[in-house]
Order: sequence, then C-alpha cells, then structure tokens
Amino acid sequence: MPPFALSPEFFSPGSRRKLLLLTLLLIACSLLGLVVAASPAGLRNPALWWPLALVAALTVLAAARRVPVEVTVTLGLLVFLPVALLDLQHALRSAALPSGLSLWTPALIVEVFLFLGSRTGLVVVGLVGALLLLALSEHFPASLALRGAWLNLALASLLLTVLGYTLSSSLERSRRMQASSRSALALARQDALTGLMGRAALEDHLERSLARALRHTTPLSLLVCDIDHFKAINDRHGHSKGDEVLRSVARRLARAAGGGVVGRWGGEEFLVVVPLSQPDALAVAERMRADIAGRPLAGLNVTVSLGAATHRSGENVTTLFARADQHLYEAKRAGRNRVR
Repeated sequence: MPPFALSPEFFSPGSRRKLLLLTLLLIACSLLGLVVAASPAGLRNPALWWPLALVAALTVLAAARRVPVEVTVTLGLLVFLPVALLDLQHALRSAALPSGLSLWTPALIVEVFLFLGSRTGLVVVGLVGALLLLALSEHFPASLALRGAWLNLALASLLLTVLGYTLSSSLERSRRMQASSRSALALARQDALTGLMGRAALEDHLERSLARALRHTTPLSLLVCDIDHFKAINDRHGHSKGDEVLRSVARRLARAAGGGVVGRWGGEEFLVVVPLSQPDALAVAERMRADIAGRPLAGLNVTVSLGAATHRSGENVTTLFARADQHLYEAKRAGRNRVR
C-alpha cells in the first residue's frame, strides 16, 4: 500500500480515522445517488446495487473497527472509480447533462491525493482524466449547453487535481523534513563514540522513568559505572586504545543491562537505568562488573566500579544520582572493581 499523506504527523489518530471514514461515506452517498436517480427498470439491475452494498458493508466494518479503515477506503475507491467511469460514459452516450457519479468525481479527487499520496494519486487521477477525455472525444455533445456543462466538469476536475497534488506533495515534503529533523536530533542526542544515549538524552530518560516510577509506585534503580584507572590506559596505550576500551565497555554494559537503558554520562562514566529494586539492581551491577573483569577488553585487563541507588518516595533525579554517585566513590575507596 502506498504511503498515506494523511499521516499521524499531521492528524491525530482520531482525526485521521474520521477523515478516512468521511471518504467512505462520500463514496457510499455518491453510489446511493446513482441508485436513486435510476429508472424503475434500472433499479432491477444487480450491477447497480452491488457497488453500493459493498461500500456500505465496508463502511460498517470500518466504523465497527472490524477491518482497518485504510483497507476499506482503498477497496471503496477501487469500487467507485470504474463504476463512475461507466456512469460517465453512459451519460455521454445518452447526450445527458453531468449527473450522478459524474458530479461526485471532482469531490473525490482531493481525497484520492490525500489518501494515496501525490505520486500514486497523480497516476490514478491521470488515468481517470485520460478515460474522461477519451469518452468526451468519442461522444462529444452536440449542443452548446451540453458542451459547456461537460467542459465545466472537466475544468473543475483539473483544478482540483492541481489543488490535491499541491496539498499532498506539500504535506509529504513537510513530513520528510520533520523526519530528517528527528533523525538529526536523535543523532545529536546519541554518544558518537559508543552509540549509546548521550548525556542530554539520558537525563530526559531518567526524568521520565523516575516520574513514571513515582506515579505507579514501581521500583527504579540507577547504576553509576566508572572505568578504573582509565587515565592510565590513555597515558600508557594512547587515546585510540582508550576509545576501544570505551566502546567495549559500552557493549558489555548494554548486553548485561537486560531491560535497562545504558548511556554514557561523560568521559569514562556510564549510567544504567533499570526498573528493578535494590537487590536486583545490585545483582545486575555485579553481573556487569564480573563480565567486564572476566575477559580482556581491547586486549587489556579492564575493571569497573559501580554504585547503585534505588529511588525513594518523593525523591528527585538529583538526589537519586547523588546517592548512586556516593556509592560509586565508596566502591573506589574500597579498592575498585567493586559494587556498592
């Protein structure tokens, strides 16, 4: 299915659903108008009733959320367009004024563009326009009044095509720009060296996580991890080796975090936010410490120290971090390669 111009970036889910249901209702009303305008003999023709019955059923299913509304609108358009073209050809052959579905067609052009997007919409509307011109060339009205009416319909359709294409392409361009801006923002909030969350993103995540934990009375713990003797690694082996160590530590922390979120706080310090109570958080911290100390990183024997703190009722991010940081310094003073 093509990308929808009616995207969530511009419409709330509820508004988008209402617009798509309105499109289905518009199709159903146009088909109903065709049935009402039919002669008594025509009313007995099954080909006149099945499109209306199908679109009505689709509308009911979409309103009842039995079938995705996007699917039902796509099917509705596929039903409407050929029926509308057949009605248009019949009107031209009968030397009649535009009526029935012919009058509804321009109203649906903008909906086609909004729903199918600029490119696919242009293909569909262009095909319909070509068939309309072909029908006009084969059955061109003899009287001036009929010519004027049909040419007015063609001009209205052309103007609405330009409007629909311009509107949908503008929405798509804005959506692409927003997506690009979001990607750039995500990259700016990511630590370039390790690929983990950067400090700003980590602060936001910690604020949200703590607010959620306080609201729902669920546990939340913060682990502060620091690489032991990292300055000595840089001095002895160079900054390139130090960068390798940072990336390796980041990977092992992320692997051991389970459902937690790991970010680089700055320098050789990392933060891990885990939705766990104090005993479980300490167990995760010990697993991280043992995993890093158990095998060489970047060809070096590296250890880390970790401090853990679990949030208390009414506590904010600053005090939670201060307690975890204090526990980290206690681990450092106890000889490093420790969890406190």
